[in-house]
Amino acid sequence: MKLDLAPLLKLRQHPEPVLRKMGDACYATVRHALDLSQFDVPRGTSTVEYDEHMNEKAETRPLADTGFVDGPEFRMDRRLSVTWVAGYAHHAAGAIHEGVHWDRQTEPPPHFLKQAFRRSRSLGRKSVKAALEQALKEFFPPK
Repeated sequence: MKLDLAPLLKLRQHPEPVLRKMGDACYATVRHALDLSQFDVPRGTSTVEYDEHMNEKAETRPLADTGFVDGPEFRMDRRLSVTWVAGYAHHAAGAIHEGVHWDRQTEPPPHFLKQAFRRSRSLGRKSVKAALEQALKEFFPPK
């Protein structure tokens, strides 16, 4: 059996098109998870405070209004990868994500992002697989 390594070498030397296609699928997955997490985010009072210049104070924004998606971050070393991140940019978000707030454990711990990503995982795997297959077909057309 003879293995032609030239296409694999070509792919290793030019991974950007494939990573871009996978990045689109990863973005869709992360966005879907963030959208799902909105249903689990605790809703407090929607009172917003303003400073002396009538600018909204960041620390008074409700948690649900601070959702963000960040990326893509490409890792172009030997272990090629693309990363998208979703989260909440709230002054208390770190404590809420861990289920701990001011040194006390909440009951039950609110893992709204964890649950949302669990629901989105299979969707993401399928879309990344399809994007990878499509990119490889474009990169290496059938003979």
